[in-house]
Amino acid sequence: MELDELKKLWNVLDAQLQKEPIADEGQIKELIASHKANADKSLRRISGLQRFSIGIGAVGLIVIVLTWLLVLPSFAIEPHIWNKIAAFLVFIGISIIAGMWWDWKTYRWNKETLIDEMPVAQVSRRMNTFRRWTRNEVIAISVWVILFNLLNYWVMGYHQAPALTQVVLTTVFLIFDALIIYLLYKKLIYRHLDSIKKNIEELEDICTE
Repeated sequence: MELDELKKLWNVLDAQLQKEPIADEGQIKELIASHKANADKSLRRISGLQRFSIGIGAVGLIVIVLTWLLVLPSFAIEPHIWNKIAAFLVFIGISIIAGMWWDWKTYRWNKETLIDEMPVAQVSRRMNTFRRWTRNEVIAISVWVILFNLLNYWVMGYHQAPALTQVVLTTVFLIFDALIIYLLYKKLIYRHLDSIKKNIEELEDICTE
């Protein structure tokens, strides 16, 4: 009798175990869809920031060209001042063109990263590449800021100010620039990159289970 009861309990348990994978499979599909949706949402927000940056760059480039062709010729500017203005505008113009090219390159890369269609491993590799590019971008921006401050020092004549004034100005500029770079990338870029990374890691764990 005990053997018969044991067999019945085993059959009931076996039936339950056979049903559970079906429920688990549905839950897994929901988890995968959720993580993919979250990662795709963060990636789209980064792409939106890149489009905005390209648009701002285009407007800035138009303003520089119009200033060079229409505004500056209407003023009687001394040659040494004109040289400083020209150097400043050329530097900014080249910087904008380079920035727009880079934003377009990374924008296209992100748009071609199809989270819903690509294997998780491929998406992970592409996002790791983009994360590496973003790190290099931060380094490039930091170098650019130093060059900009040096040029600005020369254009504004700060290098002729007293030593204490130059120290104060340099400190203020460095702190301000560091805060801008930190807030821009930490809050607007890396926040979404971290979200994508977390969701991709969750997908990798689910897909290997």
